[in-house]
Amino acid sequence: MTTTLAPEEVRQARVALQPALVERLDGLTRIARRLFRVPIVLVSLVHDGQLRLRACQGLPASLLGSEVPFDAATVANEGPLVVSDTRADPQFAQYAWVTSRPQVRYYAGALVLSPDGAVAGVLSVCDRAPDALAETDLILLRDLAKLVESELRVLALGRAQTALVEESERLRRRALIDTSTQLWNRHAMFELLDREFHRARREREMVAVILAEIDGFATIATQFGPGAGASVLQEVTNRIRAVVRRSDTVARFGPDEFLVFLGRCDLDNAAILAERMRQRIRRTPVACGPAQIPVSMTFGIAAGDEKVDWTPDSLVRRADEALAEAVKAGRDCVAARKLED
Repeated sequence: MTTTLAPEEVRQARVALQPALVERLDGLTRIARRLFRVPIVLVSLVHDGQLRLRACQGLPASLLGSEVPFDAATVANEGPLVVSDTRADPQFAQYAWVTSRPQVRYYAGALVLSPDGAVAGVLSVCDRAPDALAETDLILLRDLAKLVESELRVLALGRAQTALVEESERLRRRALIDTSTQLWNRHAMFELLDREFHRARREREMVAVILAEIDGFATIATQFGPGAGASVLQEVTNRIRAVVRRSDTVARFGPDEFLVFLGRCDLDNAAILAERMRQRIRRTPVACGPAQIPVSMTFGIAAGDEKVDWTPDSLVRRADEALAEAVKAGRDCVAARKLED
């Protein structure tokens, strides 16, 4: 059922900032900061016809209520807006946010719309180094902007419907994100792989996936006590994300498995990246209270060149075969298989 909002309700959805909304926007900016691995995440909302910063990560609270020039440009551009290098862009090179603090070099913003389709604000991510946004990242940014829209809609729907809408949003987020690691989950990863499949086939690009398994994960809690498994999962997540490129997509694929999708990557480079992950993970034990937990991982890689047709299922299945080969070889190693014509 579609709920039509009166103009006054739409206006309140845009401008009202109840404590619960502020808390949820702060939560979304923290999720965005972790997913995109950037120092700055912003949410600006329209208030009395003016765009003002309402939630942020990586900036002092004193800036709340001010206008973000990049977000204003996103609205003027009718969004989304991506600036790979602000210093090289004549429109933005002289912005105070570029020439002085916070020294933004990279910006990506997506519009937040009100229930009636009008612009209600902007969700944006910023970095202090130039970069390029992958297609899947732009889709993710828009998906997160939709979550901001949902939070505004909750205010407009009223208290009677708030519980139902919040439950719906909770289930939607649960369907996309693994709550333990804040990574994509298995379901979301296959959706992303399907999108990448169509893009890679259209552009005839090389692709690769890395399927990684934590060695002996099932026994960690037994050996080191409650909470040890969660500590290991979080630290492994951090170490993997420290190695992969921003354009790579990481998901928790199973209780002890992680899947990394590598666009524009061949088998040799995927193997080099997997070996870097393996070394980084095993280098230092994971601290959990007084315990120091040694951790290692086993890796299976699958890749295909621009001449090989692949599907998400065939690519993951090939990586799983490589992982089984590495496990059989004694674990804590890397095995790779190439997709054949």
